[in-house]
Amino acid sequence: MDINYFLDDAQNSRQGQFELDFADVITCFDTFSTRLVTEDRRTLIIHWNGWGMFQDYEVVQETPLMKGHPGHVEQIVSMLKHIDVDGETMQYIIKSVGMEDQMLRQLMMNQPINDVEYNWEVRRNL
Repeated sequence: MDINYFLDDAQNSRQGQFELDFADVITCFDTFSTRLVTEDRRTLIIHWNGWGMFQDYEVVQETPLMKGHPGHVEQIVSMLKHIDVDGETMQYIIKSVGMEDQMLRQLMMNQPINDVEYNWEVRRNL
């Protein structure tokens, strides 16, 4: 989902509802702002007024995670490739960092619908 998708929703809902709808991509929130990361790794910060209505927004090109840890993600990917990680090991890693639900949702929302439907049918038939 891109920035315009989130902005459209923010402008047409209250802060509480917006944060419930997008809890899986929100990285931080408080009384007057909500921070989330889009698929293209840009950080969107939405500012709300005292009534929980959209006020304005700002976009940061690079996520704070990447800024604070330059090269770490690339090192991790390189290590995983080097050890030729298998599916069960990757699932264990994802579970260990508490990302199972977010990863499931993210993959389901981004994969072609035919792949999702096929895998759902395989799962149902087990």
